[in-house]
Order: sequence, then structure tokens, then C-alpha cells
Amino acid sequence: MLKSSNPAFGEETIRNADWWTDSAVAETASISGIINKTGMFAFVLAIAGAGGYATIQANPGLLWPVTLISMAVVFGSFFLIRGSARMARNVGFVYSACQGFMLGGIAVMFENILASREIVVPGGIVLQAFLVTAGVLIAMLGLFKAGILTGGPLFTRVVMVATVGVMVAMLLSFVVSFFGVSVPFMNPAAAFDGGSSALIGLGISGALLLLASMWLIIDFRRAEELVAAGAAKESEWYVAFGLIVTIAWIYLEAMRLIFYLAAFTSRD
Repeated sequence: MLKSSNPAFGEETIRNADWWTDSAVAETASISGIINKTGMFAFVLAIAGAGGYATIQANPGLLWPVTLISMAVVFGSFFLIRGSARMARNVGFVYSACQGFMLGGIAVMFENILASREIVVPGGIVLQAFLVTAGVLIAMLGLFKAGILTGGPLFTRVVMVATVGVMVAMLLSFVVSFFGVSVPFMNPAAAFDGGSSALIGLGISGALLLLASMWLIIDFRRAEELVAAGAAKESEWYVAFGLIVTIAWIYLEAMRLIFYLAAFTSRD
């Protein structure tokens, strides 16, 4: 899900998007409209997350089947909505539901691993990750509004290249794991091993959270550009979809980082 944050916002995709085809646009996109629609996706994500948490807690064996199905839906969503605000509106809710359910299940997995070691995260991983996500969102918005990070062409290219690199690394790590090779950020239990494995896993988790956060700057810039260009009201769904994907990624990386910190600091 890493690059999913916004290949949907590629320059060519934006130029050829379906919301430019209407010659007479009665109402144009607004920042408030984008916020409202992102909030709707976030609400579905949260409700599905609660459902996923409860379901996986009662039936732990469903975690991997649910994860695989959710990942298929996540990747499939981008082929369906690419350049189409109308599809983003409909598919966005399906994506939010599947992603939320998967995140809830992953939260249960992390908490069960920590509980098996008698490690308690104050308030729980779910709450801690929410606070981190909210903090990142506020911080990135502040940096963007202050003009410190503007999401220009060079910034966007660097973030995109880094994201592609992470995707390739994760795919290779997933493949070699079938041959018994343990990769720190693919194997949460490595956080309990100490030494270089734990430090590498902790460092990679922090780097991935930072990378995911940088996508928010790109999302904010795209939102402002579409509003300034007078894109149709329908385009708000497309921007909201990109934002909820980024937010979900940040939440995932926040959970992972909290898990590693809890495991690393609680070692004997």
C-alpha cells in the first residue's frame, strides 16, 4: 500500500481526469468540501477499524486472509479510480472499509504479541497511533501553510522515488521471507531480539513514518491546485481519496513504530 498514497495524483492523470470534461461547471471544488469528504472516508475507516479489531480479536486466524483480501482491494482501487472522481466517490468508501478492517486486525496482532511478553502500551496501540497520526497531520499542515514545505516538483520527485524504492524493498523482503530469511521490518518479533536487528527495525519504522508524512504535503498542494484551477465539485472526491490513503498509511506506520518502541524499550 505504500505507493498507493498518490500515483493517483500523477500530473498526466490530473490533466486527463474526467472532471475537466464538463464545459459548464455550476459549482467548483473548495477546501471545505475536500475536508468534509475526507472526513466521510475517515468515519468509514474508523468504524471498519473497530469492526476489524473486534472480529480479529475473536477470530485471530482470519487476520491473514483478511489482510490479503484487503490488499487486493487496495491495489485494485487505483486501477478503478485513476483519473475518475466519480469512481473515487464510490470506490473510496469500499477502500476505506477494507483498509480500516485490515488496520484493526493488525492492531490486534501487535497488541497480542506485546501481551504475550507482558508489555502494556499506555492507552493501547490504537489510541497512541491515532494521536501520532493527528499530530503528524497538524504538523504537516502547519509546515505547508507556513511555506516551509510546499511540495514542489523536486520535492515530489524525491518522495516518489523513495516510495518506489520502499515498495521494491518490501516486495523483495516478502519474497525472501519464504526462504527463511528474516527481515527486521517484515518480522515484528525482531524487535525483541536486541542488537542491530532491533535498531534497524526501529530506524526503518521511523523512516517509513516520515516518508508517509511527506505525502501529505503533496496531497495538500494538489488540493490547492485543483481548487485554484476551478475544478468541478466532483473532483473533491478524488482529492479526498488521495488524502485518506495517505492518512491510513501514516496510521499503519505509527502503529508499527509504537510497537517497535514498546518492544525495544521493554527488553530485559
